[in-house]
Amino acid sequence: MTTSKPSRATLETLLALIDATDWPYLVKRDAKSSVRTIARLIGADMADIEVDVPALRRRLEGLSPEAFGLTKGRWNNIRSLFGKALGLAVEMLPSSSKTRVLPEWDAALALIQENRRWHLKPVARYMGSKGILPEAVTLADLEAYHEALVSDRLRSNPEGTWNTITWSWNACVREYPSWPQVLIERISRKESYILPWEAFDPAYRRDCEAYLDRLANVDLSSDEGPLRAARPATIETRRYQLRVSASALALSGREASTITSIADLVELESHEKIIRFFLERHEGKSSPQVAQLAGFLRDLAKHWVKVDQKDLEKIRRIASKLAIPRQGMTRKNRDRLSAFDDPETVQRYLGLPEEIRRDVEKSKANERSRAVLAGTAVAIAIEQVAPIRRKNLAALSLTTNLVQRGNRLYLVYCEDETKNEANIEFELPEETVEILAWFVREWRPLLLSESNDALFPGENGKPKNPSTLAIQVTDTVKRYLGIKFNMHLFRHAGGKIFLDARPGQYEVVRRVLGHKSLATTTSIYTGAETRSAGQLFAKVINDRRIDIEAELKTKRGKKNARSMATIKQEAAQSSQQGNQTRTSFSKARASKTPLKSLLHWSTNKGRKS
Repeated sequence: MTTSKPSRATLETLLALIDATDWPYLVKRDAKSSVRTIARLIGADMADIEVDVPALRRRLEGLSPEAFGLTKGRWNNIRSLFGKALGLAVEMLPSSSKTRVLPEWDAALALIQENRRWHLKPVARYMGSKGILPEAVTLADLEAYHEALVSDRLRSNPEGTWNTITWSWNACVREYPSWPQVLIERISRKESYILPWEAFDPAYRRDCEAYLDRLANVDLSSDEGPLRAARPATIETRRYQLRVSASALALSGREASTITSIADLVELESHEKIIRFFLERHEGKSSPQVAQLAGFLRDLAKHWVKVDQKDLEKIRRIASKLAIPRQGMTRKNRDRLSAFDDPETVQRYLGLPEEIRRDVEKSKANERSRAVLAGTAVAIAIEQVAPIRRKNLAALSLTTNLVQRGNRLYLVYCEDETKNEANIEFELPEETVEILAWFVREWRPLLLSESNDALFPGENGKPKNPSTLAIQVTDTVKRYLGIKFNMHLFRHAGGKIFLDARPGQYEVVRRVLGHKSLATTTSIYTGAETRSAGQLFAKVINDRRIDIEAELKTKRGKKNARSMATIKQEAAQSSQQGNQTRTSFSKARASKTPLKSLLHWSTNKGRKS
């Protein structure tokens, strides 16, 4: 039975469309229930929610079913039935269960690696449904699939899915001559304006490398240059900033091929163009990126190019105007950390590794997906008790970073492995060791493509990419707790949870987080513990009130209260005696009469008068 598709449909419309189908009664009931559930989770009336697939997908991505008490299986059923209902009003990308793979595509898929086959099979289904064979695929066909993926399907993070498909497709183009030889262009939105090094005069690249070489190597015989060698990560950041600055200048009207040295960047006119280029990208306001770049150009002008003092003062003034004072935590992190003011959220957060473990063990998903989730649970468990940076977490070695001493296990990093060049050593609690052993024993082997000692193995015998691990962890935290999260927030959350229980104990947090200065720790977490400090203050005041009330209820307390009332009353009368009384007080002060005697004397004088 067919149904008409209205021009403007809402979720309320879907209920009528479902009733008009010839679906079995139970399917109709559950489909209608899924529509009502979606409306309830979104928090709006069904009549006010339009059937707009991309908009609905974005709203659903912001929801955490676990936070509403829905299991993963129940949520998947709701989404599936909701998608089925949406198909009555708008065209939807068919699910894999409804579309068969053509033999020609099956043959092409059989020749490639299993993980890439898994990523590209949906593309093959789509092409087969359109009657497009492997040898006939064009870039336009692939873009059409991309558009359908974004616009006609409820799947979360379609752009991330497309990026994975693009990577797998292009890898197959390079490695398998039998695969359709059509490359998909990958465009990074963050770097779409950055020109390749080849766009500039070779002399500019040589000058840049000479500058970077000076940063990387300390010349003991020279009075100039850095006092210590820059870390490799710093060198890469500076290389990126040099390329970005030259690209900004080129896109501001300067011919790229005429940029021949770093000095071209810090000529006053060129310098202003570069700064204005980035300010326009940030709506005319400074930002951490703009401020850092302005400071970098200032340092180049002073230490490498050595511009004259007059020009240097102008460049310094611009950098000062754009500087962003950094005091404490960023507003974004403060907002995200506010979720941990709720004790229930803290409880769920601290119990998250075990909750995920239970889900892994009872899940019916494929073993690799369960192994990835198990690894995520271990990553969270480690970060909760040893909040290390994501680069160190991803590179964690079973042989060098996990050290057993007797019956205890320690997480250890030497100074050349850490950002601030400080040794790190954490004793892992028994619960963390247990879940780590569970992962290594039962799930890590399923993730190994080649033998290596990485706790979180990636491809080609290397550790997992830090960005990949970060995405897996943060997405999992959001899915279970319904809060936006990033890897650095583990450090902030740990500091806050500790200081909420032990207000003022900054030194412990400083040592755990590896801050060199206590001022750094206090500036970051003073605001974060304000609530708990306020609660402690209020508790002390309230406890004191209760103690006083209890004291006043005793016989001695009542006598003391009467004595205090008499002293206050007679002191007030004494203050009204005029110059004579004040003169008497002055004489008493001059003779250094003890306070107790003075009070006795003043009350007696009051009685005599």
